[in-house]
Amino acid sequence: MRLSNFMVKAVFLSGTIFFLMSCTNETYIIDNLYDNKIKVIGHGGMGFASIYPMNSYESIIKCLSLGADGVELDIQMTKDSVLVLFHNQDLSQGTNLNGNISTLLWNEIKDGRFIEMPYLNYGIISLDELFSSIENLHNYYYTLDCKLGKNEETYLHTFMHALIQIIEKYELKEKIYIESYSELFLSKLKEKRPEYKLFIYPPTFENGLKTAIDFNLYGIVISTAKITKEQIQQAHNQGVRVALWDIQSKCENKNAIEKNPDIIQTDNPAHLVKILK
Repeated sequence: MRLSNFMVKAVFLSGTIFFLMSCTNETYIIDNLYDNKIKVIGHGGMGFASIYPMNSYESIIKCLSLGADGVELDIQMTKDSVLVLFHNQDLSQGTNLNGNISTLLWNEIKDGRFIEMPYLNYGIISLDELFSSIENLHNYYYTLDCKLGKNEETYLHTFMHALIQIIEKYELKEKIYIESYSELFLSKLKEKRPEYKLFIYPPTFENGLKTAIDFNLYGIVISTAKITKEQIQQAHNQGVRVALWDIQSKCENKNAIEKNPDIIQTDNPAHLVKILK
């Protein structure tokens, strides 16, 4: 049977309305371990689809200016123990430099630039430079995703020392979340600074909850696709906080809110700020 143009349009319109209604609820009853408020954290600043490169000063400042609670930053360590904001393992991926950060000195990196369109003329920055240049530094939260080049104990100790040095220099221990996939790194840091807010980045929720409980960690950071609302409640029942990432669209922001996490690391911070603030 052939549908009339009117019927086709009606079917299309009803389907569109159903889809939009599934993502438009903006009245949320939040139940979490942060006084029933979700912290809005910009992923690398403004996210991967921004006009600014992730982890750049410009992306971070733009995110904070929107009213976000803070930003997530990818941290790597140079050969001379300087902590640098960069996501990829190899600097040739998007910059005018080559090589891994862990094999280079800061002096060899500090003048590096992002060169892929549209990210022209934005510079690579160290964590020290960033913190020294943010006004009202203590008004925000900073999630440090520690990109560890090695899992050797000597290397982890050096990375840990560099991290502690920066946190204490700027008196930021109450404003820093530290995340890593390395149980060894987190356990050593927990021994050294038990008051730090440490998050395990696990392959599965079950693994993450066990690790968080075993090492008395602050929380779990996990893709929203790998955890349910019920599992987040299970973590909360154990006193474990949950940070979600892998969230790009407006609809994904809303779906993440409905799971009642404590933190959302979003690639669309402007929208999340708008509906939560």
